[in-house]
Amino acid sequence: MTPPSTTPLQATLRLVLTVAVVQGLTHVTGLADGYYASLAVLSVSVGSYGDTLELGRQRLLGTALGAVIVLIAYPALKGLPLVVGLPLAMLLAQLLAAALRLRVGYTVCLFVVVVGWLAHDSQLDSWLPLRLIWTALGVCLALLSIRLFWPSRARLVQRQGLLDLLDRLGGVLVAHLLRPSPRRGGDPLLRELREQMLSLRSQRGAALQELGSAAGEHPVAQMWAAFDAHCETLILVLDGFQRLGTLGWQQPALRGLAVRLSERVVAMQQQMGRWRDQLRCNPQGLPDPPLPLWVPQNLTTWVDGPSQRALATADLQQLATRLNLLNQLERSLHETELRWQQALRAR
Repeated sequence: MTPPSTTPLQATLRLVLTVAVVQGLTHVTGLADGYYASLAVLSVSVGSYGDTLELGRQRLLGTALGAVIVLIAYPALKGLPLVVGLPLAMLLAQLLAAALRLRVGYTVCLFVVVVGWLAHDSQLDSWLPLRLIWTALGVCLALLSIRLFWPSRARLVQRQGLLDLLDRLGGVLVAHLLRPSPRRGGDPLLRELREQMLSLRSQRGAALQELGSAAGEHPVAQMWAAFDAHCETLILVLDGFQRLGTLGWQQPALRGLAVRLSERVVAMQQQMGRWRDQLRCNPQGLPDPPLPLWVPQNLTTWVDGPSQRALATADLQQLATRLNLLNQLERSLHETELRWQQALRAR
């Protein structure tokens, strides 16, 4: 699995220091309700910078929306009984929060409406601005602390995780090419690699948040998608190998082919290694792909007529399946490098 960029101890220390700084600032100002800033820090300081940015955005939107609703609804509905006026205001908050697709902000919005209505109805003009200011201060300081102290960047974790996954998959491919495949239960290592790929996909939302607006069109996001697709193809090819029986590569008709296939697969692994080296030289940006670009070949043409006649039908069918899988992998490698070039042109 991809190691986190920040250890739990570092994240805890960072949170404690940030809350202490926020508490000190609120105490120095002497303004009321300063604890809302600390609550904001505690609420949004989870995971990476991208996670914190999204939670902070939701909390600010929810606070602002709740303030607007209670400012409008309380004067209009305060003449009604509490059991009628407050539920109507909450219903309005629910509808608007759902329209804005707020998740965490949905709860914050309802909290502002209820607390403002019940506890601060006589001082809404002063309480609501302070509530919004303290929340904004807490979110800003939480984001600043994640950038300055033991940075936890989902963007870097995503890139490093995809590169590590490609590296591991390339090694497994070389190891699985000619050896007998497990027949029952599959390969635990392949299951682990599939889980690693799914874990990286689940973390990609936070990484996209760090790329800003229109993140899906960002060149870096396009490269993540290209690498992810290639990883999926690698896993599907390896899974296809596992479903095949044992092929006697020591047969005279297959010895030369086995050597050529091994060399070709090793070349694929080395090409993916060049990707890794190229990207690690510039972890923040998107460098040029390694040249020359990979050129796919039709591996099925490597089996000549005499070899075909010397093989049993079952062996020939299995060999054709293996070669087709490798052809699929070569096309994927080539397409990944083409998408890399396209991402660079869109930069």
